[in-house]
Amino acid sequence: MAHKASDTTSGSRERAYLSRFAFHAIPGKTGEVETELEKLAAMVAKAGGKNPRILHVHFASAGAPDVIFEQEAPNLDALETQIKKLTDSGDFQMWTKKMSSLLTESPKREIYLVSGSS
Repeated sequence: MAHKASDTTSGSRERAYLSRFAFHAIPGKTGEVETELEKLAAMVAKAGGKNPRILHVHFASAGAPDVIFEQEAPNLDALETQIKKLTDSGDFQMWTKKMSSLLTESPKREIYLVSGSS
């Protein structure tokens, strides 16, 4: 039997997945990365993404990213639709070129299934 991530025993829940992007900034460029991620948050919201947020790392192990970008999605289909809408836009293409010049490596995406109550 297929598992529906949005099913819960205690009622309906709006969010079921968390998409997380990890960014490794060039030393001294973390502030610029955060500014660019604020622009990404606006683009994500315009594409239908829920609760975009930016996390600045203050204490972490060596090799950890400097900044994390998160957004929520009710299911994987919605997330895929949002990503396609975003990546197809000209604004995103220009944003990507600017952002890549601020990073030491390509960002890594992780998608988490949120379990438990929120």
